[in-house]
Amino acid sequence: MSRYSMDVLIKEALESARIKIAVVGIGGCGCNIINNLERSGIKVPTIAINTDATSLANVRAKHKILIGYEITKGRGSAGSPELGYKIMMSEINKIEHLIRDIELVINVAGLGGGTGTGGIVALTEYIKNNFKDKLVWNVVTLPFQAEGEERYRNARNALTELLELSDLVIVNSNDILKRKLGMLSIQQAFKSMDMHLLDIITGIVNLGYVTPMPGFLTVDYSNIEKLTRNAKLGYIGIGKGTTPLKAFENALQNNFCEADITGCRGVIVYVEGTQRMLKTIEIEEIPRILSERFNISTIYWGVKTDWKLHDVKVMLIASNVKSPYVENYLKGMVRP
Repeated sequence: MSRYSMDVLIKEALESARIKIAVVGIGGCGCNIINNLERSGIKVPTIAINTDATSLANVRAKHKILIGYEITKGRGSAGSPELGYKIMMSEINKIEHLIRDIELVINVAGLGGGTGTGGIVALTEYIKNNFKDKLVWNVVTLPFQAEGEERYRNARNALTELLELSDLVIVNSNDILKRKLGMLSIQQAFKSMDMHLLDIITGIVNLGYVTPMPGFLTVDYSNIEKLTRNAKLGYIGIGKGTTPLKAFENALQNNFCEADITGCRGVIVYVEGTQRMLKTIEIEEIPRILSERFNISTIYWGVKTDWKLHDVKVMLIASNVKSPYVENYLKGMVRP
């Protein structure tokens, strides 16, 4: 075989080995995230699903799907998760062919309303019942306490179901974000959460483009599957800093569900920066901290050089974590 043929074969193999990811945004919040992802130039398939025709018309996505038209006439699901669930299940054929060859499906929705809340539960249930080999991660936001009892109850019920159905659920509380960032208006907090979710999902997608670093375990689909299959609650933190250690500590603090990673199943650490920033001696401190401070033994690494970055960027994915906040939320102890 010629060198040219071998290079072509290696290139094809690399493309084939990449994790096949799709991002599905459901309802108003989910579709808004899809919009932001498309503006950022994300490379993977994006699917925007909504019952609200006006909202969907303004979304940029590789695939846009209007569901429930015969019932809602394109006007939304009136805040009913039951209706959102019913519509999604009845029109699942519009989505199924788009995810058939996908390995990791990332669903995104705000909980509390109708289409996103009921739709994300229905889609997750369908995928897990019919495509058992796929990983399903759900990235969800919890409503502000000020949004009232009904939305809180809807979100609590959906989150309970998602934790049973999903491989991994990433929970972000609007109230915690607002508290951490100070005196923000609800509109400003929504925008900040959108940017946080954009960072999270972009980071996940970039896992498909990481390269091995000598001396460290690299990240591939088998690692991700091992750590997140039936892992229930997860945590994803994104941090930036002038050094890998500072970025790592910021990733731990960028926590909007008060997750505790101590003793969790394992973590994936993904580091980005220029070659000058990524000094091995500093990066080696991170697994030591995870092992000694947090009692975590399974750690997978991915490193990507990016000359355009001004700071080091670290993404930390932890699976099967604990969260007193989420536990209290599910028990009805976090009241509007």
